Amino acid sequence: MAVHYEFRQEEHGVTAAILTGQLNLGNRLMDFEHQLKQRIEEGSRKIVLDLSGLTYIDSAGLGMVATCAGIMSKAGGKLVVVLAGGKIAQMFQLTRLDQVIGIYPDFRSACAAISEPSAAASGA
Repeated sequence: MAVHYEFRQEEHGVTAAILTGQLNLGNRLMDFEHQLKQRIEEGSRKIVLDLSGLTYIDSAGLGMVATCAGIMSKAGGKLVVVLAGGKIAQMFQLTRLDQVIGIYPDFRSACAAISEPSAAASGA
């Protein structure tokens, strides 16, 4: 099962990227990465990646998340991730991505955290 994704504009300037399926090396991963980078270039500074619908992620998927979080940080914004737990959350823990990217248990808490006035300025 390939990854499926959609982008939505939420309140307070938050861009939501909702992913389902399997995020692994392939054309859909590269397409999603391109779309995400394009939104950052167009001025999105608050992005919530909702990965709670993923059933699988490989090193290419993890690398893409890390790369986009770095690009967003350099642009002065913030990217956070929603994880429901399980194997996907374990992958973030094993690679220590959970130490450098904000991880939240649900979409609502991720949006609340990223919408705080100091959210874009934190991380120093």
